[in-house]
Amino acid sequence: MNTLTLATEAQDRSFITYARVLATQILYLTPIFWLLELTQNQLFRIVQGEWGWVYPASPYHWFSFASLMIWAVGIGLMWTLHYYWFYPKRLPVWRRVAIGTAIAWCVEWLGGWVSDKVFGSPLQVWPGSPLVYVSFGAIFFWMSNIVIYHLLTVNAVDLTPDYDAPVDT
Repeated sequence: MNTLTLATEAQDRSFITYARVLATQILYLTPIFWLLELTQNQLFRIVQGEWGWVYPASPYHWFSFASLMIWAVGIGLMWTLHYYWFYPKRLPVWRRVAIGTAIAWCVEWLGGWVSDKVFGSPLQVWPGSPLVYVSFGAIFFWMSNIVIYHLLTVNAVDLTPDYDAPVDT
């Protein structure tokens, strides 16, 4: 079983480390998660017969290049949670997934609401959802996104600092 090692020096958890890893993750993971989102929307359409979410301001309707910026924020959120909360508290993966899913789902709704109410145009809309900017079905998508983020950053690719490497690697 993989366990996380402890940071031995204070400088291992500096803001410079946080910012460097954040920039690396945004550069590599934002396009991956954007393409994953497009795939999820395609699969939703295949299963349900209609788009899961639409982008009213986009000429393509089922995807938007503007959501790349939202994914950069999402990657930043996931890394911030990991760096400042999950890792220092040594939370088990299942709790990281549960908490990360709930927070990311709420932030998606909040982002849609702010985009609509403050900027006058919602980025995404979930047709038929009483929450408009997110659906309860999105909880599954966020759970899979959090799991994939964890697998990509902690287990598969070295996108976290050395202190976070699994012991048996």
